[in-house]
Amino acid sequence: MATTLIAEIHQAQTRLPFLSRAERGALIVRILRELKILRREVLGSVPADRCAWIDKLIASVSSTVSEIVTMPDAEFNRVLNEFEKLMATLHNISHPQKPSKTVH
Repeated sequence: MATTLIAEIHQAQTRLPFLSRAERGALIVRILRELKILRREVLGSVPADRCAWIDKLIASVSSTVSEIVTMPDAEFNRVLNEFEKLMATLHNISHPQKPSKTVH
């Protein structure tokens, strides 16, 4: 799911000047939903005190969606870039690549 969302973020970045506030808002809400899923599935076994950063991020973004949606294009693009990096990192943690077998 995260890889699909990352592709949607890329698509939104290319269409950024043409995105409506509703489209921006829908994207941020999808990002939040995915962050909550990744928090539960990837970091669910990690002690809560070590996950305060993502809990604070989710709460902060949830409470400021309307402000994020109205950001100028350049700032909104930076927000999308950071979410993309975070999603990719959490996805990589949840789906570690299998080490390649070395043939001797």
